[in-house]
Amino acid sequence: MSVSRREFTEVAALAAVLPLLARPRSSSGEPAAAPAAPAQQEEPSAEARALGAWVRARYGDRLTANQYAEVVQDIDGALRRAARLNAPALTNADEPDMIFRAYRGG
Repeated sequence: MSVSRREFTEVAALAAVLPLLARPRSSSGEPAAAPAAPAQQEEPSAEARALGAWVRARYGDRLTANQYAEVVQDIDGALRRAARLNAPALTNADEPDMIFRAYRGG
């Protein structure tokens, strides 16, 4: 089975986003309660809608309309968090808070 470059890129992008969509779990393994949603949610970005369209094409027969909307919102949230993580510009002189030194024995 051959895979086109476009299909590979779409799957790779989705694979990069899916771990960010994982919901936190409580110590008992139950899904943690979701934080209260803001009164007005922003419209998902074009990138989130495009990834959502891929999810619908791939898994649309298993999702209700509400689940699909939630998936698109989750993807959009993950993309916004990724943008915030990439926002600070680091220089070559920036160092981590803690320096790792391997333990070499007593």
